[in-house]
Amino acid sequence: MKTKTKVLFYSLVFSILSITFYSCGAQNESQLMDLTISLKSSAKTAQSKNISPSDDELSVFKFVISGIGPSEKTFEKETTNESTQLSNLVKGKWDISVIGYNINDEAIVEGSGTYYLFNSQSIVNITLEYINGTGNIDLDFYWNPDQVDADKVGVLTKYYKLNNNTFTECSITDTINYEIGHANISAPIESGNYIISSKLYSGPTELSGFAEQLRILANHTTEGSNTFVIGDTTLNYGINFYCNTHLPIIGVINSTPETIVVNQELTLSFTPTSIPEGYDESDINYSWYFEGDLISDENTNVLTILPVKGEHRYDLFAFIDGVSGTLGSTKIIITCSE
Repeated sequence: MKTKTKVLFYSLVFSILSITFYSCGAQNESQLMDLTISLKSSAKTAQSKNISPSDDELSVFKFVISGIGPSEKTFEKETTNESTQLSNLVKGKWDISVIGYNINDEAIVEGSGTYYLFNSQSIVNITLEYINGTGNIDLDFYWNPDQVDADKVGVLTKYYKLNNNTFTECSITDTINYEIGHANISAPIESGNYIISSKLYSGPTELSGFAEQLRILANHTTEGSNTFVIGDTTLNYGINFYCNTHLPIIGVINSTPETIVVNQELTLSFTPTSIPEGYDESDINYSWYFEGDLISDENTNVLTILPVKGEHRYDLFAFIDGVSGTLGSTKIIITCSE
């Protein structure tokens, strides 16, 4: 289960070119001008994820630009291009707004401002941010029904929202419906970037847990699925890094030693291979989770553990600048036996 999220922004650079016209029939008629609007997006799509919203749903497909100017003059323009020109705008004060829509015609970003169009070749900058509002989650969790008492099964979820570069726990009222080997969780949830921590219980006994990233858009249902791993005793283990938001942090995790030995320290080291433009490795923050629980005071790219018998899951989240929502994640399943 993967998801992408910054509060990610789009910068629209408006280049204004002035052409002056004079009317022979009116001495005080307002001067007219042309407005060239250049649309440039810094958004990049994730390279891999298997939970909605998809790359297309997180990307702007078209822009709708509108304005109200002097004497209630108006314009509206729809474009998918990086630059468009609006001719014969009256000079003066303009209220300009822009809404960006994804490929499903859902409004996902917006921005607006008041601008005074008098000087030729002036520059106007509008920042588009993801729209605040409420979306929904519809998540499916699976497990091996032969390993869990169906009469005592339970799933517990906790939600952490990214605020000012820190994930803090928030209160979400969700609804859980159970079937054999399956649970579905649904809830309304404010737009933003989240980590969900999930645990599987049989009565009071915790059987498994994991943590996942969610990207919530207003008026959108985020869907996905994941499987609780219970008691697999294979000797192999794998380490995979998954990018699930725009501008992902890409890297690899190496273990020392390469062979797992019970009760011998194992060090996991994350090395970024791709960092968003304008940042460096010192800007990255890290959060490690074991079986869905945050490992406190472990906020570097290196984690040292003492493996014990059985299969256990570690989750790593790497993120930069909570305002922009640049995120990456990896999940690590370690299996060892005596």
